[in-house]
Amino acid sequence: MIGHPSDQASRMRARMSGRRTRVITVTSGKGGVGKTSLVANLGLELTRSGSTVLILDGDLGLANLPILFNVAPRHDLEDVIEGRRALADVVLDVIPGLRLIPAAAGAATLAELPEERRQLLLQEVRALGAGVDFLLIDTGAGISPTVLGLVNAAERTFVVTTHEPTALSDAYALIKAVRARGARRLDIVVNMAQGSTLARETHARLGKLTERFLGFTPGLAAIIPRDNCVGESILRQEPLTIIYPYAPATRAVAGLARLLQDDTGSTHERPLVSLAVPVRR
Repeated sequence: MIGHPSDQASRMRARMSGRRTRVITVTSGKGGVGKTSLVANLGLELTRSGSTVLILDGDLGLANLPILFNVAPRHDLEDVIEGRRALADVVLDVIPGLRLIPAAAGAATLAELPEERRQLLLQEVRALGAGVDFLLIDTGAGISPTVLGLVNAAERTFVVTTHEPTALSDAYALIKAVRARGARRLDIVVNMAQGSTLARETHARLGKLTERFLGFTPGLAAIIPRDNCVGESILRQEPLTIIYPYAPATRAVAGLARLLQDDTGSTHERPLVSLAVPVRR
């Protein structure tokens, strides 16, 4: 699939200029926790429920979202940064209502983008997405300046973790770093959960650390169960929510999508949210 021409993107922006775009960042302290798969499927579920979505592949040096969507970009963010293409020219249509701004694979210069150029890129992304319901940003893992800058640009951030000690330790380090930069609203998604009890214990362990050392407890936004369908969908390069619409993980992602669509936008810290989709043990 190819991106929109510039004039088509301009007409779309004009049509939707009266709508407010909510910027949501999905991040993680550690790689391999399923963050990018969550972003892809969350975007699909939001679109399926009637929202319009623009996804920014903010893992700027590693382009994984096109692989999950099974689309082949002719151009990407490296072309934009180098001045070879306008941002509107690299956008890909995934399904009606869902578009993707692809990153570049193996482009170290993008991963280490200076602050000023990163801010200019974000301004262009916001302008391109003006009027869509959601701008989803998938960051890289860790606490690099690029990750922290993308988190700081969002009104709400989901930190994805698993029950593994290394994932929890890295999640805490990330939360500490983003709180120091003034991130507004931050919640936890426990992914690959082996039952809701263990997932809640995972959240509680992380919450004890943040409460003790940072003075707050992040909410639990969702529990995504461990589900063999997720791995199968990645191998097939077909999104989970499309090929396995009734899988437990799909239903959990759909619950997170409903939570976002029903959210009032309050920025105050909240206790554990009620889960829209129960997790089977």
